[in-house]
Amino acid sequence: MGVPLVDFLVIAFYLVLILVIGVHFSRFMKGGKDFFIGGNLIPWWAAGISLYMTTFSAWMFTGAASFAYNTGWFGLLYFFVQPIGFWVGFQLSAVRWRRTRVTSPVEYVQARFNKSTQLLLSLILSLSLMYWPAHHLASLSKICAPTLFPNSMTAIDVMIVVFGVIVLIYTFSGGLWAVCVTDVVQFLILFAVCSVLIIVCFTNGEVGSVWEFVHKVPPLEFRHVIRDKTVYTHWYLIGFLAAKVFGNAVGDKAQRFYSVKDEKAARKVGWMAFALFMTGPILFGVPPLVGKVLWPDISQLHQFSQITKPDENIYIAVVLRYMPAGIVGLFLSAMMAASMSALDSVWNTVSSIVSIDIYKNLFKPHADDLEVLRVGRITVLVLFVFAVVMALTIIHSSYGIFTFSNIFFGLTGVPIAIPLLLGILVKDITRWSAMSSILAGTLMASVARFLLGFQLGPQYLLTIAMTLLFIFTSVPLARLYQKNRGIVYLTTGVFSAFLVIAFFLFNENPQLDGVAAISWLSGQTQFFTPSFWALLAACGLGFLLCGFARYSANDINEPRTELEEFFTRLNTPIDVEKEVLKGRKETSVFPLVGVVSILFAVLSLLVLIAPVARGSIGINLGISAILFLIGAGLILAGRQQRRNWASQEI
Repeated sequence: MGVPLVDFLVIAFYLVLILVIGVHFSRFMKGGKDFFIGGNLIPWWAAGISLYMTTFSAWMFTGAASFAYNTGWFGLLYFFVQPIGFWVGFQLSAVRWRRTRVTSPVEYVQARFNKSTQLLLSLILSLSLMYWPAHHLASLSKICAPTLFPNSMTAIDVMIVVFGVIVLIYTFSGGLWAVCVTDVVQFLILFAVCSVLIIVCFTNGEVGSVWEFVHKVPPLEFRHVIRDKTVYTHWYLIGFLAAKVFGNAVGDKAQRFYSVKDEKAARKVGWMAFALFMTGPILFGVPPLVGKVLWPDISQLHQFSQITKPDENIYIAVVLRYMPAGIVGLFLSAMMAASMSALDSVWNTVSSIVSIDIYKNLFKPHADDLEVLRVGRITVLVLFVFAVVMALTIIHSSYGIFTFSNIFFGLTGVPIAIPLLLGILVKDITRWSAMSSILAGTLMASVARFLLGFQLGPQYLLTIAMTLLFIFTSVPLARLYQKNRGIVYLTTGVFSAFLVIAFFLFNENPQLDGVAAISWLSGQTQFFTPSFWALLAACGLGFLLCGFARYSANDINEPRTELEEFFTRLNTPIDVEKEVLKGRKETSVFPLVGVVSILFAVLSLLVLIAPVARGSIGINLGISAILFLIGAGLILAGRQQRRNWASQEI
């Protein structure tokens, strides 16, 4: 038996409201710029909340929650790492992203690097980002389906399709405005329910006081093996921190910085998101630890006994333990909120890359704004189909959602993120450095993972080191190539030899050692052994370093007019009146979000009409009070904003 009917009604109300918001903002979509960056008029607070919401999904309540459940305090440290990495990234890039004056995160690449790099980045970034909507769909369905329809794997598959269709409709209609506003609505629900859940966990009496709870959780350890496959140590935390410095400041995250009106607003976007990130350890890390105290083995719970990887349902198990009927439905709406916000954001970003960077800039330069908008919407439709198929694959994979996403991020996200960020920060790198570093970083990530047998932390660090090496040696090698090619050939040869030695000496692959290397070199073993691939990878990296030194040598003597103009633009403040407003009036979304928040406050009280929902009326009152106060505050802020605009016009 699943949850009561009242929870289904709450979920239905939420989904209908989200679709209405999408249709409402469709009237603002006059062209591609409105669809992709909201005409640079997205309010900073909405963009900041939206950026925060794009970085997690129901995955936070499935994959990340299971990680905290399985690793204890180590998992809580994981939740602290992300805001630190984000803080560094946004401090470096927020203002510069706004001054790029772009409508997609790779639009600037042709001016900063070259057309070939733009094509490569557009294709690779689009392909890599296509994974994440599937990841979000899989996470969302994994937490909702077993709750609504216990022990049914079929329900998980069906929900993947249903949720995908809903997000497709409102993203297709309303563009970034709909994405950001629904993100804010989703955050409000999430914040209210999770805040009350934390209070209830420690007032119920089952886990005792906070001090007693701390002592009941197993002590901190820095080595954990998840599902007998992946090892997590302190190196994972270090590598993850380094990766997030780059990964949280590019792509769909960067889109929030350049969708606001000026640099001051871009900084506020970063600070807003950072403040919200800091709530993560409490809101999302503590409930799984409460579950660890209650159920050391969650598979003992009947509702999840027939579901693969039941530990991924630990968060919802805690919710079902403490939250009354109706509020469970509101919580599931929050799960949908988190996933949909992350999913729609990626779809909007990828559609901007395909329609602007690939279709318009490379194939049809004279395409008008409406044609670009049409291509963007068709792209969203294609992304929907791919996401559904990939999500079904993830659900039936032997890896857990947490590990699956980390592996994918390490292989593709890290090598792409680094040159994308450094491209707007560092002037003295060659225009071929992005392409060479992406290829080298991706190759190094694959070698570290599949050949050397390293776990995620060392893999991240090696990938970052190789990517940075190719970027920052691009100019010295180019100049050296101009003076003496022989020295470059010798240098890259020594580099390859060093890598070969390092691969054989430092690895976790029992088939890759000095004896195997000597055996292969003496012709006593066959091709396609680990020794063969180690030699081939080392030679490949040396060849890339040497080959791109030649391209860079030719490049540094070419006129740098376009590059100089790009960095001049980065150093030029935004003129809001001339570049953004152009006679248009700003739109206040305070009243809309405020009204929606109050509607949910009323909804949390209306569910009490159902007798089954009266198990703990205080919880309903607490959630209703939080949502009502926020809604009233937003409505008052909207009125004040309109008065300020009116006084400026006089």
